[in-house]
Amino acid sequence: MSTDVSIQIQLKPAQAEAYLRWLTSQYEQLMAACWYDDRYRYTPQGLRGPKILADHPHIAGLNRTMRELVKARQGAKA
Repeated sequence: MSTDVSIQIQLKPAQAEAYLRWLTSQYEQLMAACWYDDRYRYTPQGLRGPKILADHPHIAGLNRTMRELVKARQGAKA
């Protein structure tokens, strides 16, 4: 039985920027480590990224968190 988890945090703009940079760094490192793994060598072009995200929920979670943080930042600037 799976249920979605929702969290809400308040960050100062400088904290949000630093957190986004850290999330991006973690995401890039993890994706690079998986990208060249033999497990994904023969995955068709265009499907490798989605396959990695499907196989590694922690990377997908980073991706989702980054997207939501970017959306929140853009909403704050408007």
